[in-house]
Amino acid sequence: MTIGGATYVVSAAIPGAYRPSPWGQAYHDRTEDEVLGGGSAGPGKSLVLLMDANPQIVIQHKRCEAGEFNWGQAPGWALHLRKEFPRLEQTIARAKRLFSALDPDVRWDANAHKFTFRSGFQYQFGHLKDKDSFLNYRSNEYTWLGIDEIGEIEEKDSYDELSLRVRSTDRVLRSMLKVRAMSNPAANWVRDYYVEPNPGGGEVFGRDIKLDSGEVRRRTRVFLPARLSDNPDPEFRAQYEASLKDRPLHIRQALFEGNWFVVPGAYFAELWEASRIVIDSFRIPSGWARFRSGDWGYKQECVILWWAVNPERDLICYREKTFNGAKAKKRHDAGEVAREIRDIEQANGEWDRVRRSSRISGWMDNQLWEERGRKGPTMADDMAREGVYWQKATKGRRSAAQQLVRRLGQRGYSGRAAIQFFRGCGKCISTIPSLPTDETDPEVPAKGGPDHWYDAVSYACAANPVPSGQEDRNPIDDIWEDKPSPVSRGSFGYWGN
Repeated sequence: MTIGGATYVVSAAIPGAYRPSPWGQAYHDRTEDEVLGGGSAGPGKSLVLLMDANPQIVIQHKRCEAGEFNWGQAPGWALHLRKEFPRLEQTIARAKRLFSALDPDVRWDANAHKFTFRSGFQYQFGHLKDKDSFLNYRSNEYTWLGIDEIGEIEEKDSYDELSLRVRSTDRVLRSMLKVRAMSNPAANWVRDYYVEPNPGGGEVFGRDIKLDSGEVRRRTRVFLPARLSDNPDPEFRAQYEASLKDRPLHIRQALFEGNWFVVPGAYFAELWEASRIVIDSFRIPSGWARFRSGDWGYKQECVILWWAVNPERDLICYREKTFNGAKAKKRHDAGEVAREIRDIEQANGEWDRVRRSSRISGWMDNQLWEERGRKGPTMADDMAREGVYWQKATKGRRSAAQQLVRRLGQRGYSGRAAIQFFRGCGKCISTIPSLPTDETDPEVPAKGGPDHWYDAVSYACAANPVPSGQEDRNPIDDIWEDKPSPVSRGSFGYWGN
């Protein structure tokens, strides 16, 4: 950066006090508008976040030295937040030591929770304890916003409101504006916004904003995964790894492996072992029974799942299709969903072209049979006219949850769970392990949120209970004896994946 004819290279590092790890340097170097660093515990995320505004602090100091500003009058204001202010105590203690190394003249105001550097640049700490805490910062102008453990913030509204305060009239700082965050895995809007579009991280997502002038500007965001192995201290890594690996499976997966889709405290967290549940797709043998399950939604998501049953009676979800929902570009009525199912099954050998109907059936949310108006055809009738048939799902949230628990815990083929999902069934894989437990009934997952994929899975499990040792047949053999589209074995040839 050139100031007063001189070129300066600004860095987050502080000679003799702070040297970022390679991961930390990669985080500092990101130029996107919004960046989330997250995943495992222990890579030094909080320290990296604390130091990320250093280039702005340094450049304003240089501008004062060059005479562009009088000392104490350079603009710039960083805001560092966390949900609960007491959780910033150790971060503030670090800041006192490191900021003094960066600028010996820096002043700390304990009442305002703010550092003021010799240049005039200010670095403030705050909290987001309440849903409307963002109002405390609404009228201000910040050049850097950092939120530590952003996964603790329940509402995205707070994040959106605060991001709007990141702005500047200063010509230099305007090119250095940043929104930065750190977090351990969390099953909320943070995962939806940053992680789910690219769980492996590194892919930049952007949206073009057309201004009133006709100019188009691009806003960008990126997720940068962090692992314990990114911490540069080998002894710390070894000690913390031993501690994390001594914890239950779901804690290891979330805080050691950095898995955003298994969250501590979730209903299925202790049972969801991805290596036993998520499998590569394969050619399904012709002799295996197949069926569907579904959860209806028009304004909410409509989920259709296709299943196969292996000789060990494990349930294998080999295909997933989601319609509708708040983010859908087009909403499908029951007839349109049925026609989509027809097209999919025709392409995969699952359709009887002579009878013009599906060769399989399945269990669907009872809402499909609700009558519209005083009388008239139901949505199930609309689907049946297209050749797609359904059976009413067995309702009972507790018993269905217990059946899924049993299947997740039971040993199936080759040591896998008794229920498995092809990797392509991404929404099942990402939403089920992070479903929270119902606060009023610990025996069931909480209802609401992204539970439509779980509901579709639960209908399949409830209709196919885990057989006891005395049973010599699967209940699937007995259903739909008089239906137009029965399930049967060995008559379909190869069914594509």
